[in-house]
Amino acid sequence: MAHDYPHRRRFPRISSEHTVLVKKLGGDAAEAFAKTRVVGLGGCMFVSAGPVGVGSIVEVLISVHLRVVRALVRVVYEIAKGDTEFEVGVEFVEISPADRQIIEAMLKGATAT
Repeated sequence: MAHDYPHRRRFPRISSEHTVLVKKLGGDAAEAFAKTRVVGLGGCMFVSAGPVGVGSIVEVLISVHLRVVRALVRVVYEIAKGDTEFEVGVEFVEISPADRQIIEAMLKGATAT
């Protein structure tokens, strides 16, 4: 169990695939689509075609059941899985209470099954 760090997790997370639009902010503004692999109340992990930049603050728009969750996030880690695939872990820095409720409902729905 080399990848299981329950003592480091502050929020529950689930495996969940959703389309996400990643928007870099500032002078090097850019947009790219990605797919989440893991979602939780504290953040998410998505797969991107390119690096985003550890420590960067970006905006994400996650499609969840015909709704869009918008959040500012900080990139915590990036793991290169090839030349065009990066696992990017982010933590939520700013998310509205309404968008947080969408994620909470998604988590409750996943644990109910």
